[in-house]
Order: sequence, then structure tokens, then C-alpha cells
Amino acid sequence: SGLDPAGPLFQYTPTMVRLDPSDAQFVDIIHTHAGHLFFDFAPGILQTCGHLDFYPNGGKKMPGCNQLRVPPATRSINDLMRAYRSIGCGHKRSLRYYAESIITPNGFVGYQCETYRAFVLGDCFPCPEEGCPLMGHYADTFLHKTEKEEQKVFLNTGPSPPYARWRKEVQVKVSATETMKGDIDIALTGTNGIRKKYAIDKGTFKPGNIYLNYIDTEISGNISKVEFLWKKHLGHVDRGCMGAEEVRIISGEN
Repeated sequence: SGLDPAGPLFQYTPTMVRLDPSDAQFVDIIHTHAGHLFFDFAPGILQTCGHLDFYPNGGKKMPGCNQLRVPPATRSINDLMRAYRSIGCGHKRSLRYYAESIITPNGFVGYQCETYRAFVLGDCFPCPEEGCPLMGHYADTFLHKTEKEEQKVFLNTGPSPPYARWRKEVQVKVSATETMKGDIDIALTGTNGIRKKYAIDKGTFKPGNIYLNYIDTEISGNISKVEFLWKKHLGHVDRGCMGAEEVRIISGEN
């Protein structure tokens, strides 16, 4: 396993001088502070260099880390020193994710996509019949791990421990007496009692339409309660009623 392998002096070099799939029977990579040293001040390698390349949160900036990115033309010595001190947080997240994966066998489910944007938009959701690869300690349990090289895998994590998140698609069918403007949220409660609120959509909502969003939740098990939350936009005058006819929650790993 390569934990945010070094990028400077190694990125886009011949395979004989950097980590690549031929270095072991199975090579998995976790990219957490990847980029270009000059433009991003990033210590990790951005290019794919394993059988499975995991890019949590896109692989460049980790939630909970204040990684400084300053355009080269505006950099001063102080900017560079602050950026240097910030490197450790994102770079070390690969170790923290791997360590947590050991005690969370069903966590860190990754989705095979061409880009992080495609992952965010749900283009690679849910997992196919053969399942999804797991980032970290259990990456080698993926049946198709060595069928191809440089397979890109994306997922999101939390900003603090526990980092593991479980991706779900939430579909809300609106029940309303008229077209209304506002915000739709839902609150989920797990069987362990954890309750979290998530934004689904905002804007104009028409009766009978279905609105969806993808969320990354801390709730790993079954969901015991779903709450529909509606907030009318300030200044929007109406006397209608807004509710949910149906809320569907689809787990990505199913």
C-alpha cells in the first residue's frame, strides 16, 4: 500500500524510478495531498501509479485540514512557510484513514469513476453487482483488484475521527398544495441513536416532482427514523402546505 506517495521529483517519471503496479502482486494507493509542488505546494503524487488508486475527497484537499494554496505570483516567504507547515495534515491523513480502516471493515467504500466530479454527481452510484473496492486494509478483498492497472476510485470522508462515511442516494417526492420556494432537508436517525441532518435541495419545488441528492453519512447500519424538514424562503408569500409523499434512501454498497 502506498500512503500518499511522494510526488516531487517522481511525478510523471519512468516507472523504474517511482512506485508502479509492477512493484508487487497488488499495489493500492491512497492519495490525500496530491498535486504539483510548485502550483499546489503538495507533497503527494497526483498521477495513478497502482492497480487501485484511491482519491478520498478528490485526493487534493482533505476536510478538516487547512491546506494553503497560494498562486505563485502572490507568494511571499511567509505564505510559503505557512503552506509548508500545513502539508503535514493532508499528507498524514492517508495513515489515519488506513489505520481506521483496520477496525472498520465495511467502511471507506470506493466508487470507480473517471473523475471526482463524476463521483460527486452520482454517475458511478451504486456499486455494481461485483461490489466496490474498499480503501485501506481491506483493499485486497476486491475480486477485480488486478484485472486492470491504474483504476481510479473515489469516496468522501469526514473531517475528524471517525473518518468513514457511507454514501446514500436520497429521493424525495414532494407533496404540496402549490409550487413553493424553500429548502428541503432530511434528518436521519440510526439504530445507534445518532441523528444527523442533510441538505437535499433548495429553490422552487413543484407538487409530485422527485428531488434527489447524494449524501455521505456517519450512519453505517440501518436507519430507524427519517424526518422531512422544510424551510420556506424569506419573502416568499404563500399559504400552501409542503410535505413529502415518499422518501427513498438507497445505499451505495447494496
